Amino acid sequence: MLKSKSSIIHRLLSLGNEAKTPFRIAYQNYMFNIFLLMAAPFAFLVMCINIYLGEYVLSLFNFTHLTLFGFGYYISYSQRFLSYRPALLFAGAILASYTAYVFKNGNEYRFLIMIVAAVVLCEKNWQYILFVVFVSFTFTIIRLDEMPLNAMSFLSIFEKTIKIIFPLAFFSICLYYFKDIYFKNQYQLENAYHELEKNKAEKERILNVVAHDLRTPLSGISGISKIMISDANVPESSKDMFRLVDQSAESSLRLISDLMQTNMHSIEQYHIQQITLNTLVKQTLQILVFTAKEKEIIIESNIPKELIIVNADKDKIDRVISNLVTNAIKFSKPNDIIYVSLKRKGQSAEIVIKDNGIGIPVDLQTKIFDLFTTAKRQGTAGEKSYGLGLAICKKIIEMHNGSIELDSTEGKGSTFTVNLPIIA
Repeated sequence: MLKSKSSIIHRLLSLGNEAKTPFRIAYQNYMFNIFLLMAAPFAFLVMCINIYLGEYVLSLFNFTHLTLFGFGYYISYSQRFLSYRPALLFAGAILASYTAYVFKNGNEYRFLIMIVAAVVLCEKNWQYILFVVFVSFTFTIIRLDEMPLNAMSFLSIFEKTIKIIFPLAFFSICLYYFKDIYFKNQYQLENAYHELEKNKAEKERILNVVAHDLRTPLSGISGISKIMISDANVPESSKDMFRLVDQSAESSLRLISDLMQTNMHSIEQYHIQQITLNTLVKQTLQILVFTAKEKEIIIESNIPKELIIVNADKDKIDRVISNLVTNAIKFSKPNDIIYVSLKRKGQSAEIVIKDNGIGIPVDLQTKIFDLFTTAKRQGTAGEKSYGLGLAICKKIIEMHNGSIELDSTEGKGSTFTVNLPIIA
């Protein structure tokens, strides 16, 4: 896919920033890169104009500015010498003040941009105060130098000085307080974020340990129950009890599997490969046909002969299809028909699961994809719902850069549409 111009600018502004870059450092990088992006092209343009006009001394200063900006881009790209960024601003301000004073070229107005950049880049207060004092003093000297001071009274000179320096000082003081508030909030935000990440990791660790430890005894209970059910010496009345025990154990195991799936938030945990959706959908439905028969429900499918191939984790996509069809069975009535279709739609593979069941009320439709949602309802045969299935489906599909949509009317049924990018 071709990159747009805006994405190139975004990459320049994001130099040095990665997914794990702390907020405070990221904003400093953004501010520094904005300063470079605004200043460097302007310095290059002015240098070209000065060369054309024969102003070679000025063009040499422009080249020096460009060299500073080039070093600034190296700092952003490599994330080395970050502590030199305030010094780079100082050097640029000194060059701008000299050329503005000697050549009267208006470079002093760059100070306004530099002050805004300094408020973020100068983490230490003394650096910012020193920079502002230097800029304010220099700006005032340059502006006064353009006035006929010899013909002016002391009061007039004092008045002009105040008029020049007061707005700049007021602007700088406001930015100083903004800087103080900004960094305090950034530190608080970073600390809160790190604490959240720590708690999240601890929660996942505990959840994995508990889930793993629970699976073993539950699997044993389920296995023993199955053995007792198949034992010819066990009375039929006792087998009914073992069937209930087995169903409870299997239900608990499914819940644990769902809980484990909620932790699958990293693409590294997915085994991506080329899979043929036609085959996968058929195989999944072949297994679910028996589940549907228990409720006297018919599954009709429309699978095209044209191969539809996607890059995906086979087990995860199988889980999505199985979950959606199982839900359709759960909320359909006996003798209902469930329609499952697969087709190519543009650059996507579209899987549609449609039922004529009880449907989903409007007020619950925005909640059903939430993890641990309260939008839980029993199936038409009293089947339990833990509220995790659709949230897991959505997470899996999003990890595959796809989408899942719902269209439902209460009392008339639901249609789930899954789109996955296909291989051209």
